[in-house]
Amino acid sequence: MKYYLKHSLLLLLLVAISQVSLAQTGLNKFTFSKSKTKVLPGKTPERGNDGKVKPEDMIGRLGLISLFYQNHCYTDGRYNHNNFKVEQGKVKAGKNSFDAYKIYEPTKKAQKFLASQHCLVYKFPKMQNYTVYTLKSGKIEKVVVVKASQMNASKPTKIKTLTVSRLKGNIVYFFAPSNQRISRFQQLSANTEGSKIKSTPLGDVYKYRFKVNAKVHNTQRASTKTRKFFLMKNTGGKVNMLWQDQKNKAIYLSQFVTGFKSQKNIRLYNRNNEDLLAATRDPQGNIYYFTYGGERGRTSVAIYKASAAGRHLKLKNYDTSKKGLNIYSFRNYMAALKYAQGKLALMIARTMHKSGDGLNHQGGIAVVFDANSLTQLKYLGQTSGHSFDNYLTINQAGQFLGIDLGDNYPRGVNLHRFDEKGRRSQVVYTFKTHHGTRATSPAGRKYDFYAEISRDGKKFYKWSNDNATYSELGGVLEANDGYVVLFTGEPSPSGKALDNGRAGYKSPDPRNIGLVKVRKDFENSSSRSRRNFISDDLMRLRGMSETGGFYNFGGRFSKQRNAGVVWLTKYRDKSQASARHLKVAQLNNGNILLVWEKVSKKGYREDYQGTYAMQINTNGRVITQPTALGNYVRLSRRDDLLVVGNQVIIPAGNEPESKLELVVIKVK
Repeated sequence: MKYYLKHSLLLLLLVAISQVSLAQTGLNKFTFSKSKTKVLPGKTPERGNDGKVKPEDMIGRLGLISLFYQNHCYTDGRYNHNNFKVEQGKVKAGKNSFDAYKIYEPTKKAQKFLASQHCLVYKFPKMQNYTVYTLKSGKIEKVVVVKASQMNASKPTKIKTLTVSRLKGNIVYFFAPSNQRISRFQQLSANTEGSKIKSTPLGDVYKYRFKVNAKVHNTQRASTKTRKFFLMKNTGGKVNMLWQDQKNKAIYLSQFVTGFKSQKNIRLYNRNNEDLLAATRDPQGNIYYFTYGGERGRTSVAIYKASAAGRHLKLKNYDTSKKGLNIYSFRNYMAALKYAQGKLALMIARTMHKSGDGLNHQGGIAVVFDANSLTQLKYLGQTSGHSFDNYLTINQAGQFLGIDLGDNYPRGVNLHRFDEKGRRSQVVYTFKTHHGTRATSPAGRKYDFYAEISRDGKKFYKWSNDNATYSELGGVLEANDGYVVLFTGEPSPSGKALDNGRAGYKSPDPRNIGLVKVRKDFENSSSRSRRNFISDDLMRLRGMSETGGFYNFGGRFSKQRNAGVVWLTKYRDKSQASARHLKVAQLNNGNILLVWEKVSKKGYREDYQGTYAMQINTNGRVITQPTALGNYVRLSRRDDLLVVGNQVIIPAGNEPESKLELVVIKVK
């Protein structure tokens, strides 16, 4: 008996240790070490050399060739870059090592402009499938698979997608057989891997990755605005997620086990293979999802209802004609769906059927449905026009609470509280406007010189047609004494957001994170019906206040005023730091967690710098300073966070590796 107890306790101890180490083990380490350095001039053209590469353009198994552009493969330096420093070496991970090359940006730039780019070629040691990876700042990314059928046994193989002419700094490429597992993460089960990726003052950060047989949306594709991953809790408190195969349009419900060590995918009904735009659930675990399909002018939308197990229960289509929801097309806008007290609310931005002026205008709308029958109960009309972003939740009273981002009607962050009986709306933050740089507008009318904002050789006139919003939405949350609205904006160095002289895509101002706290009965403030003019009595906090305005397309002056704006970050140079993709979550302790990406900006170009998080209270006081989460945490423009206990969960997708990803922050 004593022997049995001793060994039973030992077995339990080993199991416990195994489980703890599995959950807490960090990332596998991959390092590059060089053995040889050479500058490749890049004189080998893609065409006219029978696939051969000049010896001076080869180092080890790797080489460079100049790609054909319009009518020529340029190598003489007029329309191409030259002189690429390359270090040959090995990437090592444990006992494994892989052929690797660190490539630096070219030192000799094109004399006129860049036309022919240089791509990599590689002489594979075996005729089998190989995968090319990058290693940068400790992060591994799968880049491309080169199949054996693409290879030439006697010559280097051209990898046309791996161009290096626009490379900034340097990057390491390494090559491994495709049948060999390459990952910094620990294997948790057959199709799941995960590791603790960082310990921070906020708490430990974990990442879990799930292999699926589908084309997954790539979160790092920053141009995509629509939501792609819909996190929700089931009745047992476990995490589920709806998502869609981007190739065959199959919609899946992923059910994750406790600890995220595995998951199960259930395919949901999608009658016409339409696009998944929004999803939510009710307290019984039933799932609702909104789809869109068809072509411009002949669109179709529907709401589906499924059980917690994914069984199809109900489907209803809705009228998209001009007399109905007026959806001519959806394009790349936003949609959000929420459940509350037996009702469903939809906020959606769309392009409308032609109006009397012959144009297809764009705007956001709010609609309420019965959750049981899916019958449309109330069409609440336009929320904002144009509407370029939205966020939807519910308040403590069971009403729907949302924000959207308008560029003109109104121009600002627009707060909405609504149900099937009606809607109340109020602008809570407004922003600068870029004005015409010519006296005559596209409508043929001539306007006066706008002296107040003309400076530094730039002339502006008293008309505008600015669709830019200089903002992104974070979200809206409820506190005991008001609604907290979070967003990014472009304050000047003095904190003002209405300086029209600093507007336009060449705006010198970086994006910073801002907050306003609004009274719950906002419709009773003196701001009501004043569109973009915000009064002090609307706000619960003291903050930046300013007055301004803009001349609209017809030359009429529209007054603007901000009040109570609290700026939480202090980025000053957009070439160094600017905030984007802000996410917010209300923690169980009542505080708010903010997560965002920091980028550097030059013109329209944005370069990722890192992902950060901070914790504040509902009055905007910082509890935990901005903290780097590491470069394994990437954010989409609009996918929302989920809070389960002390865990904040961030969804993502990795298209090259066909993996769903969850980042879990275990908040202290």
